[in-house]
Amino acid sequence: MALSMGVAEMNLREVAVGAVAELSKTITRADIEAFAALSGDYNPLHVDREFARQTTFQKPVAHGMLLASFVSTMIGMQLPGAGALGTRQSFRWLAPVFAGDTIAIRLRVTHKSEGSNTLTIEVGAVNQDGKSVMDGEGAVMLLARQQKKQERPLAERVAFVSGASRGIGRAVAEELARAGVAVAVNYRRDAEAARTVVDGIREQGGRAIPVEADISDRAAVANAFAAIERELGRGVDLLINNASAPFTPKPFVELDWREVENLFDVQIRGAFHCTQAALPGMLAAKSGAIVNIGSILTSAAPPAQWTAFVMAKAALAGLTRSLAAEYGPHGIRVNLVSPGTTATDSIGGLPERLRKVQAMQTPLRRLAEAEDVAKAVVFLCSEAAGFLTGVDLPVCGGISL
Repeated sequence: MALSMGVAEMNLREVAVGAVAELSKTITRADIEAFAALSGDYNPLHVDREFARQTTFQKPVAHGMLLASFVSTMIGMQLPGAGALGTRQSFRWLAPVFAGDTIAIRLRVTHKSEGSNTLTIEVGAVNQDGKSVMDGEGAVMLLARQQKKQERPLAERVAFVSGASRGIGRAVAEELARAGVAVAVNYRRDAEAARTVVDGIREQGGRAIPVEADISDRAAVANAFAAIERELGRGVDLLINNASAPFTPKPFVELDWREVENLFDVQIRGAFHCTQAALPGMLAAKSGAIVNIGSILTSAAPPAQWTAFVMAKAALAGLTRSLAAEYGPHGIRVNLVSPGTTATDSIGGLPERLRKVQAMQTPLRRLAEAEDVAKAVVFLCSEAAGFLTGVDLPVCGGISL
């Protein structure tokens, strides 16, 4: 057979209309018998010499589909090559082929469609005397190989952490910086606290800048993201929606809707604006990770009088799932980290006795530290979590069991 054992591989753009592949094959008695054994077609016209002598052919005739099988060989081995799949084929067998005949088959591309990733082909085959023995036409699809996307290492990433001047946000910013990420430390009012975080990161050899922005303001977020790209040389491709507003637990009947709106303005509107600002760059790069900071209270029994807080965190969980479904095909992963009660300034109003009770109710017998949450965030931003999206990761010491 005049065919290299190397398998050609082309993408559709490399295949020109008019491209030709050729194959020459001498049909042997063994080929006919092997095809009969493979197909189960023991028609005596093909395999019984005595029977064939009694026909006008005088000798056994090769199966027509034996010739057609060589077209499949050409599609998969020559043009277009590896990954090609015939989807439609129509043949006419114009003259008999016998053992000992040498058949030259010619395949030519007559049309291609980049929209459907298909080719239209025509086929012709002649014997050693130049007589046409088969022709036909068909369609071929080029199948793209699925390749695992290699995410950029954290050291080549830029992160925006909302509400990063204290608490969980500060711990996340510091942990990301230790992993090599350039971090934009967002704050709304406390510039001194944000500067302290940035200075601490830089003293450890990390890269960080303070970024002032009220994330409930779309224009302020847009200006902040533009400043990050100017100062750090790249756009944001890791987004941590952490910021929250202070709240006071209240009985539902005493709750004012403005108090609910205050939480939604920061946690939901803020995450909304920040995500919309980050997505264009992530889409262009076909890569990115968004981690939202939720709460275990959306999946466990919430304490009384925390309705506003739980409503906001539940909305954030819904946003997470929706974004994960919509942008997963674009290489962007969106996940949620749901801490249990965490030892930060935000629980300063909890009585010490209540903190101890909550710790003892946790299988690990302690409250979460901000660093516990931060390490989970860094994991979800890293290549190690490259096949995780839409995940709600509880960082709660097992209290949600």
